[in-house]
Amino acid sequence: TVPFARSQCTDTGRDLSHFGNILGGEKINQECLETLRVWHKAVSSAHSSTVSINELGEELSNHINEKCVFHPPTYFKAWEGRDEFLVIISCVSEVFGKSFTYHRQWISPDGKDWALEFTANIGNSNLTISGIDVVKLGDDGKIIDFAVLARPPNAVAELKSQMMKKATPKLMKLKAKQAASKLFG
Repeated sequence: TVPFARSQCTDTGRDLSHFGNILGGEKINQECLETLRVWHKAVSSAHSSTVSINELGEELSNHINEKCVFHPPTYFKAWEGRDEFLVIISCVSEVFGKSFTYHRQWISPDGKDWALEFTANIGNSNLTISGIDVVKLGDDGKIIDFAVLARPPNAVAELKSQMMKKATPKLMKLKAKQAASKLFG
């Protein structure tokens, strides 16, 4: 097996190794690099307990397209919208807690496509999930599509169960707020 190289952006001179085991990103632009930085900061914050993803919401929000599409591993229907994405990501960070870890990471040369391999424990269930976050960024460097592929099936089922308890009330509150905003401006 060939170990992952520490990626050095040849055109920009930027070293991506502080984000972990990254392969690629040789010609990443500043906008995509900044989104990668903020994304990893949000993931790190979930480990430290000093800052929650909710507290990073505004900074993270600036790097997510308003019409971002999120494809969860727990069911077929995708969620559309930056606010929906942030609610789901904050809930999943609660379920995974400090156990979430990225391992190998592949970044396209231009930095607009990511595949981030991860593992995490599902709450207190003694189940471990492994998967890949497949992320697409737009020309402006904002996340436009985020798909999660995960296994094994029993861990995905447990993730769905725990996410339904956490995300459903928060998403209902968000939808009610959005509906009220449309009605009353």
